[in-house]
Formats: sequence, C-alpha cells, structure tokens
Amino acid sequence: MTATAGITVAIVDDDPIVRSALSTYLHSGGFEIVHELTNGLEALTAITDRPVDVVIMDVRMPRLDGIRTTEELRKRLPGIKILIITSFDEDEAVREALRAGANGFLLKDTSPAGLIEAVRTVLRGSSVVSPGPMTRLVAQKPNPKRPVRTAEELGLSPRELQILRLLCEAYSNTEIAEAIVVTESTVKSHVSALMGKLQVTSRLKAVVRAYEWGLVDRP
Repeated sequence: MTATAGITVAIVDDDPIVRSALSTYLHSGGFEIVHELTNGLEALTAITDRPVDVVIMDVRMPRLDGIRTTEELRKRLPGIKILIITSFDEDEAVREALRAGANGFLLKDTSPAGLIEAVRTVLRGSSVVSPGPMTRLVAQKPNPKRPVRTAEELGLSPRELQILRLLCEAYSNTEIAEAIVVTESTVKSHVSALMGKLQVTSRLKAVVRAYEWGLVDRP
C-alpha cells in the first residue's frame, strides 16, 4: 500500500487534454481520481455531493472560474485542500487565489513529480506556490498603505518568530517540530497564534505577510 493510497482527488479543467494529463500524473502517484470536471458549476455540484481530499482546479473556465469556485467550495467544505493550476503566470491570479482560500498555486508547466509533491505538501497542511509567482510576490516592496511592522509591535515571541522563518522556508509542521525539538501539536498552536497576530487565515498568507511587513529577510 502506497503512502498516497486512499487519497481522493478531483480535477477541474475545461481542457480535456489537460484533464487527461493531470489524471495520468496523479494516478502514477497513487492517488484516486474521483471526479474529472469541466467547469466550476459542475465542480460545486459533484464535489459537494461526493467530497474529496484535494481539488486540482484551473483558473480560467467557462460558467464559473476557479477563483469563485474556490471561494464557494471553501464555504461548503472548509477542510478541503485546493490547488489552483494555470498556464498564465499572473501575479494578480495568485493574489486572488490566496484571497479565495486556495492552499497553493501551480503553473501548468510544473513537472509530474512537482505536481505529486505539491498535493502531498497541501495534505500535510503546508502551502505551495510555483517559484516564479512566489519569487515576485515576496520580492515586491511593502505596500505603502500598510507600514512595515516589527515582531515586538505584533507581540511575536522569539519562538513564534523562529517558526515564522521556518514557514517562509516551506517547512511542514512535522519538519518544524523536528527542527526546534518540540511536539507537532505545539507547532500547530504556535502557527495558529501566528496567523492571528498577522491577521491572516492561512499559512501561505502568513508567509506573504511576513515578507510584506519586513518580518523576515526577502530571498
């Protein structure tokens, strides 16, 4: 039995060639493909009726796009993992995906191995963004309407700041626990507190906010 056996996936993309390719890649990784759907409206009906662990979804689709579909799925199924995938390397699409509650954003030129690892990453509770979009997001200057903040102003403890830096290096909860020699439940508590102090609702948003507010050095 593989480590991914029993993990269910839905693929939502209006291009049949892309759906077929994604299905082949994910089957090779041991995932069970439950739905292959062509647009957001189909996805809302099918996935609500038969939920899955992870949704791989295109941004641009007829009838209902991936961003709006993500927002609605997040309301109906708060625990579902959603990876947005697109052929368009657009920073605004990344921002919209994050605001909608996506767990990750991948370009369609991501390798099969990269796709499989991205699914495993979001299942572990971490987030993932393709290198190009992520590099530009964190390289942007801080928003002039949102002043740079310090750890002291936000009430971040030294331990919380240490964990935030590890989050920015894409460490999972398990990896953080091993790195700082604490239990995984302790890490989860710190991450939850961090997100509250940073005023965000996901780990990925916490990473972007950390760079935006100058809490960690930019790569």
